[in-house]
Amino acid sequence: MTKPTGETAGNPNQSAADDIRKAFSGLPLDQQFATLIRIELDMLGEAAEYVVSAVTNAVDEIANACSKSSTAGNQNPGSQPSAS
Repeated sequence: MTKPTGETAGNPNQSAADDIRKAFSGLPLDQQFATLIRIELDMLGEAAEYVVSAVTNAVDEIANACSKSSTAGNQNPGSQPSAS
């Protein structure tokens, strides 16, 4: 008796995926299409959230870098306050 090898050997995720495929193939065609559309919409929503999060993080990093360089530029140890 040989043991299964590779990615599917003892992988519970692969077993779950196989179960989902079997259940999906048992659906009528119209339900398969509806399910695929829902899955695609879920994936688009997740992708949009990821992009928004990445852009927000990038803007925050840029703002922090600008804030640090602005603060460092204002602290000139050899300068004297102006007499105005």
